[in-house]
Amino acid sequence: MQLAADSLPAQTEPITRQETLRGSVTPEREWWDLLHYHLKVEFLPNSRRLQGSNTITFKTLKPGNKMQIDLQPPLAVTKIVHGGTELKFEREGNVYWVMFGKDLAKGAEDKIEVFYEGIPVVSKNPPWVGGITWGRDDLGEHFIVTTCQGIGASIWWPNKDHGADEPDRGMQTSVTVPEQLVAVSNGRLKKTDHDAAGKKKTYHWEVVNPINNYGVNVNIGNYVSVSQKYKGQSGTLDVEYWVLAHQKDVAVKWFKEVARTLEAFEYWFGKYPFYEDSYKLVSVSYPGMEHQSSVTYGNWFRNGYLQRDQ
Repeated sequence: MQLAADSLPAQTEPITRQETLRGSVTPEREWWDLLHYHLKVEFLPNSRRLQGSNTITFKTLKPGNKMQIDLQPPLAVTKIVHGGTELKFEREGNVYWVMFGKDLAKGAEDKIEVFYEGIPVVSKNPPWVGGITWGRDDLGEHFIVTTCQGIGASIWWPNKDHGADEPDRGMQTSVTVPEQLVAVSNGRLKKTDHDAAGKKKTYHWEVVNPINNYGVNVNIGNYVSVSQKYKGQSGTLDVEYWVLAHQKDVAVKWFKEVARTLEAFEYWFGKYPFYEDSYKLVSVSYPGMEHQSSVTYGNWFRNGYLQRDQ
């Protein structure tokens, strides 16, 4: 059935410059191709702040000297480093204009590191309204989740916030949290570092496939993991369930449906596309969301979405 044009809602408000900068492949975006991100971010629950940096590796498609990087207030870029030198930059709303001083030659591979910090937007209704949720679990421990549907990934980290360009070589995410907490992100956990004082630790996650900004998430809580193997169309898929410690018993029982679901989806739609990055189901405090290799789940281990269908 074709939808008649006159039945579509009319655009009643003028398109703003910020909307244009967000939704367009601007000249400051088109001259460089994104190759890799390495996001390093520390979550500070007591002050509800973020601080960190993102190393952006890119290839020049043509000469260029001005780059658009997106980060939404009240978060702010504090420094941008290129080849050991700090670059000049200007802010225009949700956009930072990064000045290289002279054209970077076509065909070169290069990188910048964007440092940032601040108190991020709090989500008013996750996952449909994006931001950070600084919550507590049933036992009173910190339970922190990110969501960015619609509003964009630049609500919590600096990046090229447009769906037309994904990092060809994937992404590393290094998340620092207080010692008693666990941080779960996309891909595979490569290692965990502890600081000398024993007060915090850093979880290093890695994705090798291209990933859309929308699919990147971080979830922090009193997590434990349960692993299994799924024999699928591309061999053995590593499957992990990251759930709060007091949810483990019910989760092990409930997530027996995952293998059957994967089998059904592979039968009807083709192989799961991220075997290299594994599959995770992560317990969160909202109903759930599709995230590449790190699917979030918050349906309270009951049948039917929000118990609407038992």
